[in-house]
Amino acid sequence: MRVLILTCNTGGGHNAVAAALRDSLQRCGASCDVMDGLGFISKKASKFVSKWHTRFYRRYPKLYKAGYMSAEGDKEMDRRDGPVYRYIARGARCLGRTLQSGGYDAVVCVHVIPAMMMTALKQAWSACPVFCFVATDYTCSPTVGACTPDICVIPHQELTDEFVSCGIARDTLLPAGIPVRSAFRQRGDRAAARRALGLPETGRHIVLMSGSIGCGPMGDVAEDLDMRMADGDFATVLCGSNKQMRYALELRRLYRVEAMGFTTQVQLYMDSADVLVSKPGGISITEAGTRGVPLLLADMVGGCETRNEAFFTAHGWAASCPPDNMAASALAFLEDEQQRQAITAAQSRDFDGLAADRVAAAVLARCKK
Repeated sequence: MRVLILTCNTGGGHNAVAAALRDSLQRCGASCDVMDGLGFISKKASKFVSKWHTRFYRRYPKLYKAGYMSAEGDKEMDRRDGPVYRYIARGARCLGRTLQSGGYDAVVCVHVIPAMMMTALKQAWSACPVFCFVATDYTCSPTVGACTPDICVIPHQELTDEFVSCGIARDTLLPAGIPVRSAFRQRGDRAAARRALGLPETGRHIVLMSGSIGCGPMGDVAEDLDMRMADGDFATVLCGSNKQMRYALELRRLYRVEAMGFTTQVQLYMDSADVLVSKPGGISITEAGTRGVPLLLADMVGGCETRNEAFFTAHGWAASCPPDNMAASALAFLEDEQQRQAITAAQSRDFDGLAADRVAAAVLARCKK
C-alpha cells in the first residue's frame, strides 16, 4: 500500500500529526510520503499563506478571531462553488498527476486546504484513491463541510452531530481522536526530564507554551511571574519559532524565568512541569492531555481555539484563565494540588495516544476493501 499524507505549513501542529500518522502507517507495512498541500497550487502560494497566517496569528489575534467567527457563521463557506473552494481546487489537477505517477492507494489530509483539493479531484476522477480527512480541532471548522472524504476522523464521539450538521456524511465519521506522536504517549519521570533539560531538580516548574508560531503577551506574563513566584520556583517560556519573542524576553534579564526557542523536547518540558500554561491549539493540548500534565488554558488567539478550550474544560481535562491574568492564575493553579490531580486523572482516563494507529488501520482496511 502507498499512502500520501497532505499537510499544510501553517504552524507545526499539522506537520506533527502528519509525522504521527506516517509512523503508524509504516509500522503497518505501508509506504508513506508527506507533502505540503499548498505546494500543489504553487510554491509562492504556500509561502504567501504561511507567512500571512503567521503574521496575523502573532500580531493581530483580535482580527484573526473576528475573521474566523465571521467565517464560522457564514454557511456560504461550505459551498463547493464558493470563491475559497474554487481557488484552492486549482491545485487538484497537479495533485492528481502526483497521485497517478506515485501509484498512491490512499490520501490522508491533516488540513482542510488539501482536503478541498481532494474533494474537487474526487468529483472529477472516478478512480480517485481512498480519501481520509483528519480534523485537528474540537469543532467542525469553516469549509470542512464542503469536503467529501471517504473517512472523516473527528476528535471525539460527542462532536458527531456537529460535523453532520455542517454537511459531513454520518457514515464516514470515525471518532478516533487527534493523532499524536509516540513520544507523547506515556508520561516520563520528572527528575529525569529535568536532568535531561538541565533544569533545577528542586522547586516547582511552570511551563508556558506559546505554540509553534509563538504568540501571546508572554513578556509581561514572564515578568509578572518573575516577581511573584516563591523562592526556589522557576518558569520556562517556550517561544516556538518566534525569535523576536525570545530576544525580547532575554532583554528583560529575568531571574526565575528562562526563554527557550524552538525545541524538539516538548514532551520533556511537559514531564518537568508542575503546571503547563498553553494556548488551546487542538494538537498541542491533545499532546498535553495524552502526556498527562496539569493544564491551564489561556485563549490568546480565539477562533477554533475558543472551541477547543470550552471542550477541554467541559470534560475536566484542563482549567482555564483570561489571557490578561495568566500569571496570577498559574500561581493559584500551582497551589491547588487537588484540582491538578483531578485534571491529570481525567486525562489518564480519556486519552490513550493511539489515535494514529486507529486512523492507519481504518485507512488500510478501506484500501483493501
